[in-house]
Amino acid sequence: MQLTFESLRAFNFTDSTIHLWVFKRSSTNERFSARYAQTDGALNALLLGVVQAEMNRITEFSAYTHLSQTNENSCLAEPIAGSDFVHLKAIVDRPEPDWRVRTIKDLKNASGYLVKFTHNGQVVYAVKRSATNWKTSYLKTHINIVFNNGELSAAEDNGFAIEKSFDFYAHGAGMFIASKGSFEAAMEHRTSYAQAFADLQLNGNFSGLFTDVQPLVRYVGTNAIQLRRMARVEERALFSRPDFLAVVQAVNGRRGWGLNFDANTGRLVPCDQTAKTIMQILLDHRLLSEVTEMIYDVPDATQV
Repeated sequence: MQLTFESLRAFNFTDSTIHLWVFKRSSTNERFSARYAQTDGALNALLLGVVQAEMNRITEFSAYTHLSQTNENSCLAEPIAGSDFVHLKAIVDRPEPDWRVRTIKDLKNASGYLVKFTHNGQVVYAVKRSATNWKTSYLKTHINIVFNNGELSAAEDNGFAIEKSFDFYAHGAGMFIASKGSFEAAMEHRTSYAQAFADLQLNGNFSGLFTDVQPLVRYVGTNAIQLRRMARVEERALFSRPDFLAVVQAVNGRRGWGLNFDANTGRLVPCDQTAKTIMQILLDHRLLSEVTEMIYDVPDATQV
């Protein structure tokens, strides 16, 4: 992934050909529908400025995980394979002239837009999710555009607006994510989180930890952050270790974490008061500092 990231940052955006596609979510097997919107030179120059500024800002990456976050100079790396972007890429790689925007209706209620930068057979896809609809007011954080005679053009009056940033970039076999929440919404990762938690509840190794898993289910609910955490629990599967429950019970007794265990089965008895602690333990996010011997709950655990 390092070579792909370096190739992305070294990409010749200045001399690239620029194509703007507007996409919408679809219930079909293709997952998306999309239309090519022809752009004029002035708008292309503005789009080029946006991506160049972003490439100057993003200087490092780390691996995408359910709980990883970006800082002001970083992005998260994820393979394209297996993601919904595979479907979107297939659509926007079609011949642009055959899929032009026909009317303003093709732009309304868009899920987002994608800009293709092509140079010497190499392509960078820059993707932005629309929060609701394309904005109709001119803001300092947006480039205003109008649709006229089948072409999009930059303007300073009320038209449709695109933001001066992208949520993620796809290049080669990798995606580089600048805005994690928007990426997950655009690619519907939240749906996969909910499914991961549903699958986890059917896992005998997991459900067997508890006398009743429902208090934990209620605690997670439909909260996106909690669902991400449970997806991480499912991904790491630390609970599958043969001695996991016995170790948790021993540490709980030694540290006084307040967890309850069934006297007959040794299983955890979750409740509203202990659900948060149980979550931290499942994630292995309750950690002991060897320097201070203090215990911390941490947002993510990267092994040293």
